[in-house]
Amino acid sequence: MAGHTSNSIVIDAPMDFVWERTNDVASWPELFSEYSLAEILEQDGPRVTFRLALHPDENGTVWSWVSQRTTDAATRTVRAHRVETGPFEYMNIHWQYTQTDQGVRMQWTQDFHMKDGAPLDDDGMTDRINRNTVVQMNIIKRKVETAASALRTPYADLTGKRILVTGGTRGIGRGIVLAAARAGADVLTCYRQDSDHVTTLGKELAALPGTGHLVRADASDAAGARLLADRVRDLFGGLDAVVNNAGDFTPTPYDDLTDAAWAAAVQSNLTGTHQVTQATLPLMAGGASIVNLGSTVARIGMAGGAHYTAVKQALVGLTRSLARELGPRNIRVNTISPGRIDTEALDELPPEAAAQQRAIFSKFAAAGRLGTPQEIAHVVLFLISDQASYITGQNIHVDGCV
Repeated sequence: MAGHTSNSIVIDAPMDFVWERTNDVASWPELFSEYSLAEILEQDGPRVTFRLALHPDENGTVWSWVSQRTTDAATRTVRAHRVETGPFEYMNIHWQYTQTDQGVRMQWTQDFHMKDGAPLDDDGMTDRINRNTVVQMNIIKRKVETAASALRTPYADLTGKRILVTGGTRGIGRGIVLAAARAGADVLTCYRQDSDHVTTLGKELAALPGTGHLVRADASDAAGARLLADRVRDLFGGLDAVVNNAGDFTPTPYDDLTDAAWAAAVQSNLTGTHQVTQATLPLMAGGASIVNLGSTVARIGMAGGAHYTAVKQALVGLTRSLARELGPRNIRVNTISPGRIDTEALDELPPEAAAQQRAIFSKFAAAGRLGTPQEIAHVVLFLISDQASYITGQNIHVDGCV
């Protein structure tokens, strides 16, 4: 008896791009949500030997193993097997890439047999692999399509533009930072704690046309806002755009909402925006643009989010008033209100929970899916470009029609 699985997904991106991104083993922790480590042990032409490690399980155990894979670019196939088999008698994997009218079909076929005494038998492992592969393939599809879209998007040329994006190492903020740097802008962003997200963003920015700077600062704190303004002054001399993206949200039923939780929501989502804007305003000349990140829930409401919806609606009022006050100085101010966006926050959930949330929230939008950080970045870059010179005081919903 043996186990066998075969799963596939179609990725809307060029073949060469899909091939290169999915076969860059060293970057797999950024592409798969399940891996914490991908260490290259030996490489000989198309053959690579590597160690993979999973994130700790519920007992804190980290599972890892050594595998070897050989790519064949001519046939667009990959053969792989586990060198350290662990609970398997053997595990052989075959990847195949096929061009279709809809994109590149990436198919994984796995043949294996479990050892006697393994935690799962062949049927149990077949079921686990099938469920997990669907989740991982959808994550890969989203990430590769987003990266490919960023490369082909006809942005306005932002060469020479100086932009501050708060909270730019993850999620929507990260998408904005990378999109701006790809368009040639010089970008500064901030983070509160060191993490792998900070490290990987720095590496990505280093390869892009615009310069990127990462500063450790809390954008919701007055001292952090002043620090950001000082760093911008030192590095850029001035600013052409501020994107107030940073903000926190912890869902809380209204009956349980404490004064401290209410105050924290106001501070991180509204007061922080005010403090960063006020601190950086002296650095902005005519033609500059401010973009505040709101939320579509401010319009439709949200159970368990009274504090969040209240401050995001207040942000719309702040935007409108600043647009009137700063208009005579030729400084534009707008809000973008995203719907539910598919970010790494979902990838960090257990696979089944993440898939369930994606399915639930996809039903809320007329578009029938979640948005991507790149789709929010498209609108941000338009608003800070000269092409949007007559747009100010607006709240633009990018939510797939929730």
